[in-house]
Amino acid sequence: MSVFTALKLKEARISANLGLDEAAKQMNMSRRKLITIEANETKVTVDELVEFANLYQVNVVSLILEDYEEPGEEQILCKRYASFLRLLDQLSDKDREDVIWVIKQRVAGYI
Repeated sequence: MSVFTALKLKEARISANLGLDEAAKQMNMSRRKLITIEANETKVTVDELVEFANLYQVNVVSLILEDYEEPGEEQILCKRYASFLRLLDQLSDKDREDVIWVIKQRVAGYI
């Protein structure tokens, strides 16, 4: 585990308005173990990270990646286009040409 994750776990607990005792009880661990996790003295398992994220109602990715940001509009559109392109790749050459022709006609305002 990283210092970042330990800090994020503590911040998430505090944001969830949970004290050390309550969070430890909900996680079925000792208060001491939770203190050592938040101090980056004890490693946390993947399962524990998921449980912490659920308890604190945060995205598990935000606990482990320093550069994590909520998906913006550009990221969402990019994922949608990527999904569309994967589907397009599954078509025959003729069907793919037809779909591209329809898109070009739509962009040009003909349909």
